[in-house]
Order: sequence, then C-alpha cells, then structure tokens
Amino acid sequence: VVAIAVAFMAVIYINDQNNLKSIEDRVKQLQEELQEYLNGHQNQELVQTVIASADGLALRYEYDEALAVLKQNESIQSNALIKEKIAAYQAAMDALVPFTNEIPVIFFHNLVNNPKLAFGASGDYDQWSITNYEFKLILQQLYDRGYILVDVNDAFDLTAGNMKRNEIKVPVGKIPLLLMVDENAYQDPMPLRGYARGMGIRDGEVVTRILKAEGVDFTNDGDVVPIVEAFIKENPDFSYRGGRGILSLTGFAGTLGYRLTNEIEINDAKLLANLLKEKGWDFACTSYADLESMYLQSPNATSIKSDLQKWDAKIKPIVGDSVIFVSPYGNRFTSEVMAAIAEFGYTTFFYDGSTPNTNVNGGFLNLSRIAISGESIVKNNAYINENFFDTRAVIDPERE
Repeated sequence: VVAIAVAFMAVIYINDQNNLKSIEDRVKQLQEELQEYLNGHQNQELVQTVIASADGLALRYEYDEALAVLKQNESIQSNALIKEKIAAYQAAMDALVPFTNEIPVIFFHNLVNNPKLAFGASGDYDQWSITNYEFKLILQQLYDRGYILVDVNDAFDLTAGNMKRNEIKVPVGKIPLLLMVDENAYQDPMPLRGYARGMGIRDGEVVTRILKAEGVDFTNDGDVVPIVEAFIKENPDFSYRGGRGILSLTGFAGTLGYRLTNEIEINDAKLLANLLKEKGWDFACTSYADLESMYLQSPNATSIKSDLQKWDAKIKPIVGDSVIFVSPYGNRFTSEVMAAIAEFGYTTFFYDGSTPNTNVNGGFLNLSRIAISGESIVKNNAYINENFFDTRAVIDPERE
C-alpha cells in the first residue's frame, strides 16, 4: 500500500512539473510575441518618421541626403516601404542631369501693396515696381514653366581667385533661377505711398509691416520674402536644396525697414537678418548712399570707397559679411572703380542686362540680371514673355 501511495505521489509530482513547464513555456511564448509586437509597432513608427524626413529632403532635390536618412538605421532596412523609397530616390538621383545653359537672374524692387495710392502719387513707382498681386501670379507662372530657385552659392563658387560656375544637376525640364530684391530700405515716403514699412517677425515667420491709420498691420503677403516663403511652403519643389534669393541692401535709410537709430531697432534688425539667413536668403551690398551722382553720373574710386566704408560700419554688423556687390543703377564701372570695390572683399558683381550672361573678368565673377518692373512687364516685355511668364496674364487691374 505504501509503495502504491509513493508511486501515485510521484506521478502527481511529475504531472505538476510538466504542467508547470508547460505554463512557463506558454508565458515565455507570450512574452516573445508581445516583444515582437512592440518591436514591430516601434519600427513602424520609426519607419514613418524616417520616410517623412526623407520625403522632405527629396522634395528639395536633396536625394543624397534623403538616401542617407533612409539607410542610417539597420533595424528597418528590411522594411518594404524603406526599400521602396530607397529605390525611388536612387532612381531620381540617377536621372538628374547637369544644367549647362546660362542661369538666368531676375530682380524686383519692393512690392506695391496699394496700387491706387502708389500709382496715384507723384513719382515713377508704376515704372519701377510691380504689385504683390502681380508677383504672386509671376511666381506661379515661373513654377509652371519649370523654374526652381537656386542659392547663388550652389550655382557658383564665389571664393576670391576661384570664381567659377558650379555643376548643378536637376531633373529634366527644371531650370535653375536666381532671384534678387533690390534696396530693401523701405525709405520714406514709400511706406505712406502704398509700400510696406518693412519686414518683421511673427511666430517665427517673416512678415511685412504695413502702416495703417490705426497703427501697424502685420501681413504675410506685403513683399517678396513672405510671399516666396508661403509659396515654397505650398510648393517645396520650387526651391533647389533650400535656395531662396538675394536681398541687396543700401544703408542710407537703415535696412529691412529698420532705421537703426537706437539699440532696439538695431537688435530687431539683427534678429530679422539671422532669421532670413536661416531660411536661405543671402545678402548683398548695393551701396550705402544709393546716389545717382556717385554711381552713375561720375563714379570714382575715392567717393565709392568712402561710401562702402559707411556700409561696412552700419549694415555689415546687421547682416554679416557678403562678397556680392550689386551695381545700384545697373551700369558697369571702370577697372579703377572695380579695384576699389574689390578692396572691400567683393568677388561677385551684378549688373543690369537684357539677357543672361556670366563671365569671370577683372578679378570678378560678373553676372547680368533682368529687371522685372512695371515698365518691363508693360512695355519692354518680349524677352520676358518668351522666357519667364506671360506678362498679359499678370497685370494688376489697378495698374490699368
């Protein structure tokens, strides 16, 4: 009887041990399944994050950077979506072709917000300026024709003694374009005659300050910069590798709409300049005084040196160094004057022309630029119509 009882107890013990092991195995299996689920869920979130980052880069034609982002995490390389994106962006990068034609340069003056006020005033605002209405339509047509904004430093090497055209590879049908905006002082009396008072910052974005009877109004479509920023936000592929444009600055009335008469304005101007640079805008000098007598009628090295010293003293502390000089009235200078300009570190010279042209001569990279103005879209518009946009389709009704 005792032996039977012992045997019975042994059987029960063995069964309990087997049941316990079975339970332990099941728990282990469930733990493994849970970990696999968690890993998979985490990987899916990681995959979506990585793809979103890569997509943003690829929209700006930064395919090499996009591929680097897709390939940097070993744990997701077997994911089908990652493989698909890698293949797509590698194919897109392989399909890029060098752009070998001249890179066109177009420039604008600050935009008119109130055509009735601006064009009804004495002066020639209607000849020099276009309206924000016209500029928005121009951007859309440029985009539709395949133009993409490129940074001057991507397009060219501006280093002293090494100035040359860089190779730019773009998708077939895309055309690199340099965009410039002149002066940007918003000098009086322009803010009272239909123009913005200047630029500013609201919620981390560049806005325009518009003078109203009741005070200052902040808008996102009062001048070139905020309109371009908004357009690129809607159409990221309008910007090649984050390129924007060049803001050429005078100094006699301050810069960017700040008169620079006190520390508050100086600090605000610096903050704005830093934000503009972060967003991809470059700065250039287009003289301090902007005097026709100094730069067009009788330019000489002595007076221009004195003028550029003032720009260095007042504007350079706001925007930093620049190697770009823009002829204030679009004319070319003598070798003596160009040598004086070169003394201030400028290597790149923009002048006005009727067609794109680039050359290295006299120690400068020289580039012609085409004016987009009230006069050029209304009268002298044949080249613009053929190459950039249909001028008839952009004319502001308030201009007529």
